[in-house]
Amino acid sequence: MTEDQILKAISKSGYLFESEISKFLADSGFFVESNVIFQDPVTNKNREIDIVAETYNDFSSGDFDRVSCKIRYYFELKNNDFPLVLLTKLQFNPNTPEDIFKEILTVPTGIKYDSYSAFTEQLYDQSQNFYTQYCSFSKKKDNEIMASHPDELYSSLSKLCWFCEKSTTETNELFEEMSNEYFRHWLYLPVLLLSTDLYELTVGEDNNPKLEKVKYSRLLLNFHYNDRPTSTVIYVVTKDYLKDWLLEMEKLEGSVRTKMKESKVKQTV
Repeated sequence: MTEDQILKAISKSGYLFESEISKFLADSGFFVESNVIFQDPVTNKNREIDIVAETYNDFSSGDFDRVSCKIRYYFELKNNDFPLVLLTKLQFNPNTPEDIFKEILTVPTGIKYDSYSAFTEQLYDQSQNFYTQYCSFSKKKDNEIMASHPDELYSSLSKLCWFCEKSTTETNELFEEMSNEYFRHWLYLPVLLLSTDLYELTVGEDNNPKLEKVKYSRLLLNFHYNDRPTSTVIYVVTKDYLKDWLLEMEKLEGSVRTKMKESKVKQTV
């Protein structure tokens, strides 16, 4: 193989995309782990999450000692040749799960803290849609384009659901056995990062479908974890918007940290 052939094959496979994003996150001040291994709860085989990244732990000094707020991101990367389309808007109803955002929370005795109004209430922002279905595309032998659930994409989404649920469950169980003297509020956020285009499909009152090209969106998936039905939200983000989206999440994290510190001040007054 020539060097050009080697580089072309690596680029097409997605390895180069992963290296690029890992470097970007590290340069942006995140702790980054690549190819994190976990055990598949269905097959019991080892599988990999492409990237795990988190902001620095914020155990502040002085009056705000032992206060920690952070977002931990779980990334699966798709160097997709075809667009991804999210469709079928979530219709909220009494059966809509409340724990679709995965959080770690420990509140010391004496602190009054409304955790719902911190991360969850803001993430439920009704101006941004949730979708419950997705599709991408493949080319048949006769070159006809067919919409489908590609196995590789399904595998990535499943890994994100399972790993995020596993991490949240195990961390919460660990903290239940430990002292709750630390004031923690962490968000575990699964992310599907696309190299190319993302669309939302909506159906109007005239029953005609309409496509809108978007920078990011949200997919709600239902699955089973340890024989228990649960749900999670996966953020689907395009590569070109990743920097801006992370800045949005940084602002959210900052607002939650401020709320925590204000709660601790009230407790000490």
